[in-house]
Amino acid sequence: MRLVGKIAIVTGGGSGIGGAIAVGLAAEGATVAIAEISPAAGEETVAAIRSAGGNAWCSVFDATNQAAVNAFVEDVHHRSGQIDILVNTVGGIVKRGTILECDEQSWDETFNRNVKSTFYACRAVLPHMLARKYGSIVTMGSAAGLASRRRLSAYTAAKGAIISLTRQMAVDFGLEGVRVNCIASGPVLTKRSREKYDKDPALHKRRANEQLLGRTGEPKDVAGMVVFLASDESSWITGHVFPVDGGSTAGQGADR
Repeated sequence: MRLVGKIAIVTGGGSGIGGAIAVGLAAEGATVAIAEISPAAGEETVAAIRSAGGNAWCSVFDATNQAAVNAFVEDVHHRSGQIDILVNTVGGIVKRGTILECDEQSWDETFNRNVKSTFYACRAVLPHMLARKYGSIVTMGSAAGLASRRRLSAYTAAKGAIISLTRQMAVDFGLEGVRVNCIASGPVLTKRSREKYDKDPALHKRRANEQLLGRTGEPKDVAGMVVFLASDESSWITGHVFPVDGGSTAGQGADR
């Protein structure tokens, strides 16, 4: 196992992509501290990890609350004495629309949910990583942050900010032993998206056809890349954005 003895934090690690990442890190031997706003989701993932022989716990709070994030990180460090891995998965689309359709409230909420949550977690964890001159941070961008989609102005702007922040942190902290990389995920079949696609199979077909591999992703597809970036196998990789998107940012797939 590649992560034995490592302590990992996964924000938004209770369900969907975050849940798969938490399970994947634990399967490789990491102890996983999950930050989750939903108690039920957090405990479900913790139970899955423990039933497979792994070690995890969950703290319930809003990742856009700076004081709560700081308290959580300090608790993890107090329990474990170290923090080796941080994966930020909190985010999402608040409101679709062009910049003309995006009101200030939804714009701010989009940036709070995606960018500020990442900023708060990284800012809280970095001092502990810098003290040991070791750490791997993985942020969550989006394929939409690399190749914009129609009527997603706030979301693509927020994911673009995360991509830029990732590169900046890699520049600032590389000589201190901390690596920072970003995942740009394409459409992934989470529980929420499955419910949407079940109601609109034609939409799912269109999304799948946009991917060069002819399918939408699974949470485990993203988790596998995160595990690699969290491990020492990627010890000479930092400051990069990794599309995990079925090839959609390389080009649009033809209808099949």
